Amino acid sequence: MITFLLAFTQGLSFCLVSRSRNRDNLTYHLFSSLFSNAILFATFRHLVLSGMSFWLFFPYTIGMTLGSLLGMRCSLWIERRIA
Repeated sequence: MITFLLAFTQGLSFCLVSRSRNRDNLTYHLFSSLFSNAILFATFRHLVLSGMSFWLFFPYTIGMTLGSLLGMRCSLWIERRIA
């Protein structure tokens, strides 16, 4: 469950930072980048300490996919607010 939640958050944050690169708003990119890098570090730390078992592949992949989908929706909402 921790793997899924971290991967979900990582997918969401990666989508936010990816989209923020194409916007003319440094504040949006700064916060997206800090969030993305912190979650990336926490996720990989968890995976390494969990022994990188193959069984972590499934919750990681599903979490990343669902997080990315929600991240796109969040990005659109943020972009409408800052435009």
